[in-house]
Amino acid sequence: MLHTLLARRDWNRLAWPVVAIVMLLLPLLLGDGFYLNILNFVALYAMVAVGLCLLVGYGGQLSISHSAFFAIGAYASAIFSLRWGWHPWFAVAGAQLVSAAIAWGIGSVVLRLRGHYLAIATLSFTIIIGVLIKELPSITGGLQGLGSIPPLSFGDFEIDDDWRFYYVVWPLMLMLLLFALNLVDSRLGRAFRAIKEGEDIARLFAVDIKGYKVKLFIISSVYASLSGSLFAHFMTFISPTAASVIFAIDIILVLAFGGFTMIWGAMLGVMALTYLNEYLVVFADYKRAVYGLALVVIMLFFPNGLLLGFRDLALKLWRAATNRRIGEAG
Repeated sequence: MLHTLLARRDWNRLAWPVVAIVMLLLPLLLGDGFYLNILNFVALYAMVAVGLCLLVGYGGQLSISHSAFFAIGAYASAIFSLRWGWHPWFAVAGAQLVSAAIAWGIGSVVLRLRGHYLAIATLSFTIIIGVLIKELPSITGGLQGLGSIPPLSFGDFEIDDDWRFYYVVWPLMLMLLLFALNLVDSRLGRAFRAIKEGEDIARLFAVDIKGYKVKLFIISSVYASLSGSLFAHFMTFISPTAASVIFAIDIILVLAFGGFTMIWGAMLGVMALTYLNEYLVVFADYKRAVYGLALVVIMLFFPNGLLLGFRDLALKLWRAATNRRIGEAG
């Protein structure tokens, strides 16, 4: 019976509403302050991580371009609202169209590559975006970044504090999470997994490999882009660090913590690294070393990620307890 409950579909149906209720009620327990602010960033980074988990874990495409799309979403939304005078929500929507178009163009070219070649190609794209942001100050503000970005609003009601933003970003995050969970169990998700397992086999079943790969790349990139847009309007400032390679690697590190093939693991990894990052401020010079050590420990003891590791450990303990009871009864 426990195996049935832990089946992916049943687990998702049980876990998502529970997590949604907990996250929506959590501010009432935490109140305003440090932890509420951190949870807003957890939601933003979780969007990027879930999108990358779809691409890497279920599509088998190793990409290092998500910080680039985060920056594209942030800068496009900021430019639309600051330079063109668009309402922030229209700017956010327009930024996603821009990101989707760029993802389609880039994906159509680089997704012909595989493995490390694909990683290098997407890394090159990230570096190019970072250079363009710095070298086009008349548009992007250059090294100074863009400030005075208008916050999101509903009429005269501005989303300009942690409480208000929390109840915008977390419902959006939860809906994107639900979409991702349903996607991986859909016909489209099965096609993605077939491509990951073997493109030649998938081709035998008439799977449009290039088309599916590009679709997944677009979906994954828009997750990162939407996070960037929301980030820009929340912080009301954006700088070239948004497109840094370090940020792209941090998101991959998140998946290593939570598991490359676990959507829930992506969220767990974001929470773990976000809070670890905050508590390691006093050890800023050694933060990367601590991250590296933590990654080594996880890969040794939880090679499938923290969430799967904890689940497997719980199953082992449950089986041991069951066997013990059966032995005592016998």
